[in-house]
Amino acid sequence: MVETLAAPAKYYQGPDILRELYTYIEHIGEKFAVLTDNIVLEIVGDRIREGFEGTGATYDVVLFAGESTREEADRIVELTTRGHHDGIIGIGGGKVTDTAKLVADISGLPVVIIPTAAATDAACSAMSVVYDENGTFVVSKKMKKNPDVVLVDTAVIMGAPLRTFIAGVGDAFACYYEAKACRKSGAMNYNGGVGTQAAFAIAELCNKVLRENAVCAKAAVEKKQWSEALDKTIEANIYLGGVGFENNGCAIAHGVYNGMTAVIKPFHAMHGEAVAVGTLIQLAAEKVSTEEWNDVTDFYKQMGLPVCFEDLGVKNLDDELIMKIADAACTVSPNVHKMPFDVTPALLFDAIRTVQERNGGSIS
Repeated sequence: MVETLAAPAKYYQGPDILRELYTYIEHIGEKFAVLTDNIVLEIVGDRIREGFEGTGATYDVVLFAGESTREEADRIVELTTRGHHDGIIGIGGGKVTDTAKLVADISGLPVVIIPTAAATDAACSAMSVVYDENGTFVVSKKMKKNPDVVLVDTAVIMGAPLRTFIAGVGDAFACYYEAKACRKSGAMNYNGGVGTQAAFAIAELCNKVLRENAVCAKAAVEKKQWSEALDKTIEANIYLGGVGFENNGCAIAHGVYNGMTAVIKPFHAMHGEAVAVGTLIQLAAEKVSTEEWNDVTDFYKQMGLPVCFEDLGVKNLDDELIMKIADAACTVSPNVHKMPFDVTPALLFDAIRTVQERNGGSIS
């Protein structure tokens, strides 16, 4: 089996670096399409203007329609083609960055990803999650290459809602546990091989950084004060988790999330919140020791991460709904089948019930 390691071509992280935006992307060209939404534009619009001011380069704002669909990507491709842009810049949350990557893949343009929250590990990967117009997961599509530049302005990240930061920890925390499972099973990663030693070391480092820094980083976000712990956790949420999952693979934690979005409509929980519960479901399926279970759930409680379906806003969970989620996860997501044992709806059904029963959740 081929061992692989993929990552963005360039990664920059620091406070207020968005104010020098063009400095980091001038090798790409002189005319850019900036994909974002009105809310993000209100927050970072002045920084973007300052980042281009006096450079001679230009940009056109393209407003995101709200959902990462193939139709939305095609619409933006048409705009960038007509505009003769040299590259696309995706600024915002996970769905904006997924769409920007898909647009770049279709059009062949270089892509710059600028996350405005550390809510997911999507920014660095060559994966784009595509949904339908109702927000239901359709496919995780592999791009031809990773982003050309990922730019992380920690001052912007620190100003994002605390919930997004905590969700990002939940998403990144899954990386190590899914990497371990894929490594045991020999499952292929998203690059058509298995992770190198460096790839698995990144997943291990992601877990270590979160364990040592995330709780203190949460306090820094609450106070809107920079700290070294915050800086390290942002890197874990965005870079280590992103490079880690892509090169090692996902498993039950992300597979169950896909099952949730396929069945529960509307689904109001953030991606990382649902993945956090998915990690607990994976650990229950693996029948980990009581010591390991308590260790993980204690960390969750310190972070304020969800530990059961009620914490995800899912009420009236009954056996019928649990089985629908389990069936959907096994059907729509190949990730659940990357474990070192056979995963069936019955197994996931029991694991979901275990999480609810152990963590104070109810089953109607």
